[in-house]
Amino acid sequence: MTKTAIITGAAQGVGAACAEHLVAQGTKRLLLIDRDAAALSDTASTLSDAGAEVQCLTIDLQDAEALMRDLPHAIAGLGTVDVLVNAAGTTARGGLTDTTAELFDFVFQINVRAPLLTMQCVTPAMTNGGTIVNVTSMLAHGGPPFLATYAASKAALVALTKNTANALKRDRIRVHAINLGWTWTPGEQRTQVDVHGLAEDWCETVGASQPFGRLLMPADPAALTCFLASEGASMMTGAVIDLDQFVAGTVDDNPGNG
Repeated sequence: MTKTAIITGAAQGVGAACAEHLVAQGTKRLLLIDRDAAALSDTASTLSDAGAEVQCLTIDLQDAEALMRDLPHAIAGLGTVDVLVNAAGTTARGGLTDTTAELFDFVFQINVRAPLLTMQCVTPAMTNGGTIVNVTSMLAHGGPPFLATYAASKAALVALTKNTANALKRDRIRVHAINLGWTWTPGEQRTQVDVHGLAEDWCETVGASQPFGRLLMPADPAALTCFLASEGASMMTGAVIDLDQFVAGTVDDNPGNG
């Protein structure tokens, strides 16, 4: 049976890697969603060369009206949908004292409202059951002061994931969240260089100091997504998985303490 997947944020990074891994695991029909038309076309071409049937929907997920208008039309041509990956997101900076109302709305529109509306549109097409994976963040546990709004949005997405998993369990639609640790993506590369002033090779130098000797790469959440969408995970739902080399709620051992 041909499997069909819908992926947001599919132009690059985690979304593109999820698409590539799903195709490698046998998914043959894809709807890719992103606002970057040129990069989305490049990803689609790569997947088409790998034997997949690919459709693209270029849309800004901040535009709820366009999303609710255009996505159902795109889904109608797919038939049954098996997998939805909500990988799109923004890491816009904003803390307690400098988050404006406009920034707060922007972050929550992309990181919470868009996944909610996408799930609303897609789940009616999951007539044979299915799997939804929402890409969240380890910062849902709290996060640094300058990412307060981002952390709050990802915590909200975690709660939404569990609520949706409960709501859809009788439809045999399994819903999970992946709390990503620090992951290199093209977007993260630009942020660290342009916003935080790190050198172009920051990924290698910072990665070498991590417990496992590197940062996460897009292939890491992509591989986990494939597992969650597989028969091997067919008896679990509502899981929120910390994909990280640090353990939430712990600190490194310090001989000087205690």
